[in-house]
Amino acid sequence: MTYEATRRVETTARTFTIIEHLDEAGPSRVSAIATDLEMTKGIVHNHLSTLRELGYVTKIDDHYQLSTKLLSLGHRVQTNAPIYQAAHSLLSSYARRLDTGVVLYARTEQEMVVIDDHGLAASSDVTVGTDCAFGECLAGVIFCLASGERESLMTTGYNIEQLSSQLTADGLAVGRLSTTNSQSVCCLPITAPSGDCLGSLTVRLPTDDDRREKIMTSAATLGEHIERRLVEDSSTGRSFATEKHAWIDR
Repeated sequence: MTYEATRRVETTARTFTIIEHLDEAGPSRVSAIATDLEMTKGIVHNHLSTLRELGYVTKIDDHYQLSTKLLSLGHRVQTNAPIYQAAHSLLSSYARRLDTGVVLYARTEQEMVVIDDHGLAASSDVTVGTDCAFGECLAGVIFCLASGERESLMTTGYNIEQLSSQLTADGLAVGRLSTTNSQSVCCLPITAPSGDCLGSLTVRLPTDDDRREKIMTSAATLGEHIERRLVEDSSTGRSFATEKHAWIDR
């Protein structure tokens, strides 16, 4: 269920509607934005001028476009997340050495958002920043089952009982990546030292049975390594980037 503001500020909503439009359409003239969004050119220009003053929009000739300031904000949110800090270098090595794709999801209110991905096909509809409702991706289902939020899965295209049994028996479950993407993947929850589930790790599975079994086994080990890092005290100054990953080839 989408959150609804108690006192919605329409000016703010219009600003972000314009930002999202620029994200989708690319560099655009005021008149084109106004037409597409059914706003007056004066209102669109005022919003764009303010965004430009604040550094979130740039202007080249008569076209407005988003600046990299938004990128830097998003990157800071990503890299400050404990689950990202613990997993990033491990995921990169894992995907490269096992020639597969890995996706790390974090929870945001009633959705899961991709916070890191490596080795997915360029045509994949899953990239950093992609979000999906709990019941619309395997990562969301596994998160809800692991965190005791099963009631959040009122509508889903997955067999919840089957996935729950797999998760209980094996610590991970197998299914399609999302309700709109049929890639076969295995998925496991990532849990903090407090016992709270922070997100889910999804690994693409090959059709070859031998490789499939190896990747599922190593995916479970990968999850254990990520959770071990979450336990470690960051004040020790230990560099995750220099850690050897010989376990990947086992």
